[in-house]
Amino acid sequence: MRFTDRPVRLLVSVALALVAIRLSVVFLDRPLAATTGEIAPWIHHLAEGVTQLGRSEYYLFPLGGAVLVLGLASGVSKDWRHRVRARAWAWVLGFVWLSVALSGLVNDVIKLIAGRPRPNFAAASSAPFTFGYEYQSFPSGHTAVAFALALSLALLWPRWRWPLLIFALAVAASRVLLSVHYLADVAGGALVAWLTVIWLSGYLADRGLVFRRGPGGHLVPRLPWRRSRRI
Repeated sequence: MRFTDRPVRLLVSVALALVAIRLSVVFLDRPLAATTGEIAPWIHHLAEGVTQLGRSEYYLFPLGGAVLVLGLASGVSKDWRHRVRARAWAWVLGFVWLSVALSGLVNDVIKLIAGRPRPNFAAASSAPFTFGYEYQSFPSGHTAVAFALALSLALLWPRWRWPLLIFALAVAASRVLLSVHYLADVAGGALVAWLTVIWLSGYLADRGLVFRRGPGGHLVPRLPWRRSRRI
């Protein structure tokens, strides 16, 4: 999966995304939200199950534990090859952990600043710097987590990019179907995750960690396979 961190392309992409989000706020969000109350009960029940996959703790705790174990193994193993491989895997899983954690953190800060009311809460206008759940609609945290996980894994294992993106899109759709977020909110969450993963992967690549720069500046994962296996 190819990401670009070239300034011009990145700025154009972000600008187009922000325009699309604004158009959604003005023209699509409320009409779409008005239809979600009419969905079939089985779809609502399915969405309740899918939306749980956007909870950050499902990924941060096991990933954090794995990074800790690998970090310890890299320091105590007697075989230097095992130490190198464990350290490399710790960085790989640490990249995914940081992608999810930083996306969630940035998302929460924007939520606080935006103060947008949720679709299922009747409010006349936004209330910036309000800590209540009702005013934390934009952007969607579940969507940011799902896309951060999907995009970071897709960078590492490109052949799985489509199943991973379908997973993230399903989580985003569930938030709209459950009337807890508008369409612009899930688009905003996806944008936060995308920018976070782009920045983090580029930051690590420039330091020779997890990725390297391929032809044209594209990122190529440096996975700790055995020497006999080609990447």
